[in-house]
Amino acid sequence: MSAAAAPDAVRAAARVAAGAAESLTGRGLNASYRLVEAGVPYAVKVHCAERSGAVEAARIRRVDALLRGTPWYPPLLDLATVRRDGRDHLVVVRPYAPGVASDDARAQVPDVMEVLAELTEGARDTAVDDALVGDYATPWLADAERERARVAPLLTGPWTELGRAVDARLPSTLAGAARLTRAGAVVVLHGDLHGRNLITDGAGRFTVIDWDETGFSRRPADAAKALWLSCRQGRGDFVLDPAALRDFLRALRGRVGVPYGQAADVARLGAVWFLPRREHIDLLTRRGAELGPWYLGWIGRFWARYAENAALVAATAAELDAAVRGGR
Repeated sequence: MSAAAAPDAVRAAARVAAGAAESLTGRGLNASYRLVEAGVPYAVKVHCAERSGAVEAARIRRVDALLRGTPWYPPLLDLATVRRDGRDHLVVVRPYAPGVASDDARAQVPDVMEVLAELTEGARDTAVDDALVGDYATPWLADAERERARVAPLLTGPWTELGRAVDARLPSTLAGAARLTRAGAVVVLHGDLHGRNLITDGAGRFTVIDWDETGFSRRPADAAKALWLSCRQGRGDFVLDPAALRDFLRALRGRVGVPYGQAADVARLGAVWFLPRREHIDLLTRRGAELGPWYLGWIGRFWARYAENAALVAATAAELDAAVRGGR
């Protein structure tokens, strides 16, 4: 695809506003579109105003500079801040990835591991401004009491049990995330890496899409989130598949270097992503009134199964570790 033919972000935003682009379905905070110019399709992402600051733009540009040329990475073609509905929105243009996402994320585990391995190495020996470092665990580790207090008014009525589950798991979950944090180590962060964000074409090549939350992290945040989203038996629920989990932990150790002894903490770190944040719920509700209740129900299913799934992670890791120590 020729980058020279790509529309600039301002023109792309104007065409989106004029209804000339195909809206792509999704429940995220940002809006995705497929725009065709001169017969060539492009992916256009219009960020919500709350995710359109200078830091978000700097993260996207910095990661692009590090990953550009990687086969599975869709390079940044243009980025601009565009005024829309009285507010500034970040607009990002990339090549459109042809192909399909797998309905079974378990089949994508080898590809996810390939990406994780390269993201882990991507920022090695690279100086990164602290402002560009952060992930889904950052606000909770910075001030868990504040985050919990802000969401408390929403966790009543039908969501009371969710609130109790969060309170029961919050200390151990954050402790696991803290143990995996390395002050001197930075890795490239995708932010939402799982099988559905890997688009495979007919030739077996894949492209990683949805770089909205990209940046840098001081812990294996992508791997931790991918564990929960790539090893479950089906979409919409959270029953971990024992075979997929075993494959995931083996590859995580072999490709990314995470020892089996840290698997339980990896699961705890990933669980932080399922903690309800008031800011996230409010933004979802502004996009669609039905999205707030949908989200609370979705993470409620995660926490309802968390204990048995966490036990499976710990038992599987212990079994794999024993096999290694026993030379099997």
